[in-house]
Amino acid sequence: MSRPLRTICLLLLAVLPFRLTAQEELARTLHEQEGVLAHDPDNTEALRRLMFLHLDRADYRKAIEYGQRLLDIGYERKDYHQAVLYAHTGLGQAYTMLGDSIAYGHLGQARSNALTAQNDSALCSVYNGLGLYALNIDKDYYSALHYYFLGLEAAKRCRYERLHTILLANISAVYFLKRDTAGLAYSLEAYERGHRLSSPYLIYIGALTTAYMYYLNGEYDRALPYIKEAEFLMQQNDFYDQGNVHALYGMILTAQENTAEAITLFRRGLDLKEKNQTSTHVMLLHGYARALQQEGKTDKAIRLLEEALSLTDRENNAVYRDEVIDALSDCYAAQGDYARALDWLRRLNNENDTLYNTDKEKIISELRLKYDSERQENEIKQGKLALLRKEKHEQLLIAVLTVIGVATVLLWQLYRRKNRLYQSIVRQNQEALRREQQLSDHIRVLQNEKYTASSLTGEKKLTLFQRLEELMREQAIYKDNQLTKDKAAELLDTNRTYLSQAINEQTGLNFTQYINQYRVNEAVRLLSDPSNTTTLKAIAAEVGFSSMSTFYKLFQNSVGMPPKQYRDTVMELKEKDN
Repeated sequence: MSRPLRTICLLLLAVLPFRLTAQEELARTLHEQEGVLAHDPDNTEALRRLMFLHLDRADYRKAIEYGQRLLDIGYERKDYHQAVLYAHTGLGQAYTMLGDSIAYGHLGQARSNALTAQNDSALCSVYNGLGLYALNIDKDYYSALHYYFLGLEAAKRCRYERLHTILLANISAVYFLKRDTAGLAYSLEAYERGHRLSSPYLIYIGALTTAYMYYLNGEYDRALPYIKEAEFLMQQNDFYDQGNVHALYGMILTAQENTAEAITLFRRGLDLKEKNQTSTHVMLLHGYARALQQEGKTDKAIRLLEEALSLTDRENNAVYRDEVIDALSDCYAAQGDYARALDWLRRLNNENDTLYNTDKEKIISELRLKYDSERQENEIKQGKLALLRKEKHEQLLIAVLTVIGVATVLLWQLYRRKNRLYQSIVRQNQEALRREQQLSDHIRVLQNEKYTASSLTGEKKLTLFQRLEELMREQAIYKDNQLTKDKAAELLDTNRTYLSQAINEQTGLNFTQYINQYRVNEAVRLLSDPSNTTTLKAIAAEVGFSSMSTFYKLFQNSVGMPPKQYRDTVMELKEKDN
């Protein structure tokens, strides 16, 4: 069975208050319902509410305890459309979050009862539970979306506004896990509905999922207001799993190269162990390690990643496991230990292959069992059976040798093709560098011309951008690894907002992307000179990078190969030309 996958959103059914914090209200309601149950142990309404309240608190064992009592009483009273229906719904959700496939039977029975009773209020809760099951147990994003959309239809029919909003946030969460920014529309709708309903929790999940989507899209400045609002609501209402907010906030700041503040947030989140889900703790360790890696502290980053990996094994939780293994590979590569880096990448591929082939292996095993039974019934002589085994062994050996031979040829062809591609990339960059001086002269002429067709505002922005370009080319301010947007704006006698607008309108990039583009281009220029023997670390520092991992990543993304491979190809071309 595949490892359970915890999503970033969890179904909550309790109505949160406006004055008390969420946890204070939960505690008060729990106390009231336990009092009711003390006087009437078979009160199904109290059992139902206690089951869902403990689901809200992420106390799944306690939720199962009350849910099982509710189920037993429901069957005893033949109350299939209320007690039994809601017991199966709650038990299905609780077992889902514990990674137990028994959940599917409960959810399937709940769906059958809800359809029979034509109870859309219960049905949308069941579909939400089935969506969680598809994610947590099956890791099936498409089935999860299918169930969530069915839940939306049911929520619309019965006007269940609260669950309607939660389903929108859950849909957005699935799109985040799929790395698909189409989820932004659903998170924004959840956020707007939360404000319209004046619900702190619904605003919180809407803001949190919207921040996730903007982060996924690389729009970090737009993600910040939403994560700050989520943080405020979390603190005001004392929501559970608070580390989730700290983790995303830290990830955004790390992407903006503000690692010092990001590390503070990761540590703050890790201190909240009792308020974090396992997946959140792994996400915090992973984010903390990435920030340390960006600062060049790969030894400590590796220790944190190993702790995170151990946690995923111990708690049977797959969220961020792939990212943790990928980060381990990056850290070892940054240390120059390419053998270990490759080992971790192989482990990542093997694990994914294992997960992918689970159902296929089951089918193959069933077919093999059927085949063996028929073969044993039809084969009488032991000699014939032995001969058949020998023939199969020889066929298998031939097949393996054939596969090895074909794979060897394909790998050799792939190597030659990749080497030619690298040489083509280097030649193109060298040709571009040879033309750079001619283009620079032409650009200087263009900078002095007036653009009469532009509006006043557009002309000022263009002029500001041209002045920035001059600073970049003539003074190479990008080489300052402490360069910030404020410092650049001060050099241009403007403010950071105008500077950001000018860069974005002229290049489509944000400030950090624009500066890093210059740094990578200068690194390409230096590495294209075969006589330049400066170390890669020194080149990274010279062009303005404070982190080798950032330098490697951006160079790879921009040029199409790692800097070391680029330099090696330059030397190969030099030898070939000579």
